[in-house]
Amino acid sequence: MVEQSLQFPVKIDLKFPLPDGRMLVQGPLTYNTDGLATQHNCEFIKDPRFAAAYAFGMTDGPAGRHLEWRVHMAIWVAVQAAQLEGDFIECGVNTGIVSGAVMTYLDFAKRADRTYYLLDTFAGIPEEQITDSERKLGVAGMNAKYQGGDSLFAMVQRKFARWPNAKLIRGRVPDTLAEVSAQQFAFASIDMNVVEPEIAAAEWLWPKLSPGGFVLLDDYGWAPHIHQKRAWDVFAKQKGIEILSLPTGQGLWMKPR
Repeated sequence: MVEQSLQFPVKIDLKFPLPDGRMLVQGPLTYNTDGLATQHNCEFIKDPRFAAAYAFGMTDGPAGRHLEWRVHMAIWVAVQAAQLEGDFIECGVNTGIVSGAVMTYLDFAKRADRTYYLLDTFAGIPEEQITDSERKLGVAGMNAKYQGGDSLFAMVQRKFARWPNAKLIRGRVPDTLAEVSAQQFAFASIDMNVVEPEIAAAEWLWPKLSPGGFVLLDDYGWAPHIHQKRAWDVFAKQKGIEILSLPTGQGLWMKPR
C-alpha cells in the first residue's frame, strides 16, 4: 500500500449551497473556540467595559480557556435582570468566572440593595449526586479539573472580597439553599453539571423568581450533559415555559410576567 502525502493547505473545491441546501461557515472566522465557530461580528470582545469584566472573571480561572461569548451572554442577561426587583444567585461558582464578570460589569458594590449569592461545594461534583447514566458519559471525570477544597475556597473569598454584598455559601446544593435568606430573585446562573442539584435548585427558585426574571443554564446544550437538558425540558413543560437553546451551549429561560 503506497501512502500518499498531502500538501498543505489542502484546497477543497466546494460549491454553496450544498446539495442539501446547507451553507457551511466560511472563513475568515472571527471566533473559533469553546465549541463555537462563526464569521459573525464579535466586536463586543474589544469593548473596554466588557474586556475589564471578562479579565476579572478569568482571574485564577483555567489557563488557555476562552469563554468570551458565554460570558457575553451572561452579562447581557444580567443587565436585563438588573432592571427587575430581586437579588442575584449563582449555583456552581468554581473560580467565579461568570459571577466575577457580571459583578464587575454591573459595578455591583454600588447596588447596595441587592445581594449576589454564590453557592458551590468548592470541591467538585458530589459523587453521590452523579447518576449511573451521567457517569457513563464521563461526568465524574470532570472533577479532575477542580482545584478543590480549602485552597479554591480561599481564592474565591479573596476574589470576591471587594464586594460587601457578595455572599459565599460553601456546601452541597440543595442543602445550602436554606442559608439563602433572599425571597426574590431577578437573575440566576446554574452550572452544577448534574441533574439532581440543578432541578432541586430550580424548584426552590421558581416561586422566588421575579416575573420576567432570568435563569441562565451553562450546560444545557453540551453533549455530556444531555441528561440535564432533558430534565430541564421536563421542568419547562411542567411550568409552561420555553428554554432558548443558545449556540454557546447555554440555555436561557424567563419566568412569565
